[in-house]
Amino acid sequence: MVLAAACLIGAPALAHGWYPHWCCDDRDCRELIEGRGETVTQTAEGWRLWDGRLIGQDHTKMSPDAKFHLCEEPRTRAIICFFAPQGAS
Repeated sequence: MVLAAACLIGAPALAHGWYPHWCCDDRDCRELIEGRGETVTQTAEGWRLWDGRLIGQDHTKMSPDAKFHLCEEPRTRAIICFFAPQGAS
């Protein structure tokens, strides 16, 4: 019974694996997929997303899986967190 309760309590934390809890909930974060047109370009100012939004270098966090990830508020699309692979360009 205790083990079952521990599994249920721990389940939400596993939803995003490594995403920090302070920057996402169960649907705010996702991997960006270039094949879907979600391109990311590095500029002198930071990272430019396919839709023109710019994320400054000082707001970028390192991605542990060598992929780009974006966490945004679903309704306003305000960027909560952005993860870039180390050495990406």
